[in-house]
Amino acid sequence: MKKTIIIIVAVLLVAGGAVYFLFLKPAPEPEISYYSTGDSFVTNVKDSLRFLKTTVVLEISTTDTEKAQEYLKENNHVIRDVIVFTLRQKNEEELRSIGIEEQLREELRQNISKKMGIDFLQKVYFNDFVIQ
Repeated sequence: MKKTIIIIVAVLLVAGGAVYFLFLKPAPEPEISYYSTGDSFVTNVKDSLRFLKTTVVLEISTTDTEKAQEYLKENNHVIRDVIVFTLRQKNEEELRSIGIEEQLREELRQNISKKMGIDFLQKVYFNDFVIQ
């Protein structure tokens, strides 16, 4: 009788350990990588004779970086369209206001994520931001 109980307890412990390692192990940590949208953007400033020139890099965080990078590359034209459309909506006064770069970063992140149907875009960076 004692032998049977010991065997049952041992089997349950082994089965419990197997379930934990097979089904309950933590999800892999997402990796951070960066995606360049390509050439600089040069666009008219709304209601002005000035131009805005900027270069944009996207920070992504996902467990499948390679797949995400490939998806962004295949849809780069959509990303660039969203960026140009968003930038062209800003007038000179808005572009010269304090904190505009941070506001634009968040607006671009939200607009790109929504248009592309993605959730792995974390941040938007400007390599340059010049109004001429």
